[in-house]
Amino acid sequence: MCPIKLTLLICTRNRAAALERCLDSISQPEMVEVGGELLLVDNGSSDETPQVMRAFKDTAPFPVEIVTEPVAGLSRARNAGLAKARGEVIVFSDDDCYLAQGFLTTASCVFDSGQFHFCCGRTLLYDPTDSAYGCMTEEKFSLFPPNSFINAGEIQGTNMIFHRRVIERVGGFDPMLGAGTPFRCEDIDYCGRASMQGFAGAYVPELTVYHHHGRKPGSQDLERIQKDNDYARGAYYMKFILLGKMLYAREWLRHARKRSQRRIALRELNGGIRYAWARFRKNRENGGDHA
Repeated sequence: MCPIKLTLLICTRNRAAALERCLDSISQPEMVEVGGELLLVDNGSSDETPQVMRAFKDTAPFPVEIVTEPVAGLSRARNAGLAKARGEVIVFSDDDCYLAQGFLTTASCVFDSGQFHFCCGRTLLYDPTDSAYGCMTEEKFSLFPPNSFINAGEIQGTNMIFHRRVIERVGGFDPMLGAGTPFRCEDIDYCGRASMQGFAGAYVPELTVYHHHGRKPGSQDLERIQKDNDYARGAYYMKFILLGKMLYAREWLRHARKRSQRRIALRELNGGIRYAWARFRKNRENGGDHA
């Protein structure tokens, strides 16, 4: 058996139809060419997700492993997948995203220069009538130096790649964060932790995914997500402040001063305070610090 060079990790929960479209979009020749494996994490689904996963595994010309994490939470699901991942390059995407042609080929060699060890790329709309909120369209390469502040939104879990040495040093995703918790920021938190561990990151526009989220401009669902993200942003900042990274305090204050809407800053502050309290209770229960 050929060694696994790249792991594509997709977590899902009760979105069988979206997952099926996502899996059908994966370039099978590219996966074979790059020595890739696919890890599918079922985060406690009660719909037809397990059947969709098994059907795809039965016909795929590359290794596919199905992992079950019954406790809801995206960080828990991603950690369950990481425990099984064999690739030197770990690619994270979502069940409503489609990788552009050539994505896997580029991802397989994106760290060859040694210039950086984690990265993200462009996130574009699949359906042009959907809201562009959360899209990343910049076409210019950029670096995130080690030990630098990474602003929330600069890297997103729809298109996120790590070298295995980052995973080995940083560890798992924080179960207090991510979808399924009050704080939807496990992706940027992980990248911030990687940066503070001395790893450089990058934005690589050649790595493109198409997001098929289905949220239309002005929808209540979109408004809710925007509020949730404001809340989570405060939790992200607060976590690093509690870890003694005062760079985050300075940047939070700088960004808060630039906010055109006071309620956004207030939601951030509320999220930060609530995260600090949740972490205090968690530490007291565990008798120690948290990741």
